[in-house]
Amino acid sequence: MKVASIIGTRPNFIKEYSINRAFKNKGIKEVIIHTGQHYDFAMSNIFFKELNIPQPDYIAEILKGRHGQETAAMLSFIEDILIQEKPTLTLVYGDVNSTVAGALASAKLKIPVAHIEAGLRTESRHNPEEINRRVADTLSSVLFPHIKEAYDSLLNESYHKDDVFLVGDVMLDSLTRAIKEFSIKVTKGDYLLVTLHREENTDTRQRLSNVIDALIECKEKVKFPVHPRTEKKLREYKLYEKLARAPSVEILKPLGYVDFVRLLAGAKKVLTDSGGVRREAYMLKKPVITLIDIIWVPRMVEIGWSRVVDVDKKKILDAIRTHDPKLNTWENIFGDGKASERVADILMKRYG
Repeated sequence: MKVASIIGTRPNFIKEYSINRAFKNKGIKEVIIHTGQHYDFAMSNIFFKELNIPQPDYIAEILKGRHGQETAAMLSFIEDILIQEKPTLTLVYGDVNSTVAGALASAKLKIPVAHIEAGLRTESRHNPEEINRRVADTLSSVLFPHIKEAYDSLLNESYHKDDVFLVGDVMLDSLTRAIKEFSIKVTKGDYLLVTLHREENTDTRQRLSNVIDALIECKEKVKFPVHPRTEKKLREYKLYEKLARAPSVEILKPLGYVDFVRLLAGAKKVLTDSGGVRREAYMLKKPVITLIDIIWVPRMVEIGWSRVVDVDKKKILDAIRTHDPKLNTWENIFGDGKASERVADILMKRYG
């Protein structure tokens, strides 16, 4: 069996870290196709080197542009490779443009698609990731939801039960593996970890300014690995120097996975607009302050571990001061760290 794995962004690389090992253990041949969605050293190559993921068999250098332009370029790139490689199936991850491009290229060529993190739903039907997820799910032959809510959503939408498998979160596999392999200790440190990258926040000066002002005014020690897009916008809006002058804020360059997990493991609280970082923080029992009003895992909010403040400065400051969930309210939402093995087993039984 030959699987074409489509990757292109940080969350994809992290999941590939565990999926690749599971496939090797099962003797599954994997062709790794990197769409170039995050194509610079800090955001891409470092993941392959430090995690010992094989270098991609194919790498595109897609010029950044509008969603349609980017997705169309990826679609053409992937289609050419699939025609040449003739894989048994294509594996796509999550909800980025690489995901929908890979699913569409495969479906048009009548190649089965397997979708990891299928079924995740929000009420924001116009959100780019929501669109990508729904399209990828529709085109998939095998769907791997990572949480029960996503599994239930797929069944409620009339996906056939025999095609839907609740396997757990591959991201948990990678996180627990990294902590063990790189001897990372989880402690409650003295700093806030901040990540901010979503276009809803970075592309509007007022929204970005609200977050920056809150980080400066809170007087807490802050560590902020700045995404390239966020840095570009901070400089464009003349906010970068303001942030850099704040004595309690440490601006960091984009980090590789291991360094980021080390930083996450030592944080006191985590402020983020990332769906993946939210989950990683929760897995390590870190209080999460969510800097966007889109909720992907409602249970984290319901049990009080994720407080949604969007970019309301007053709410951000209040959450920094008061958000402190009790450990006895934490629940195991994301599985047992063996999702990748289940994915490999299911695909072997179905297509091997």
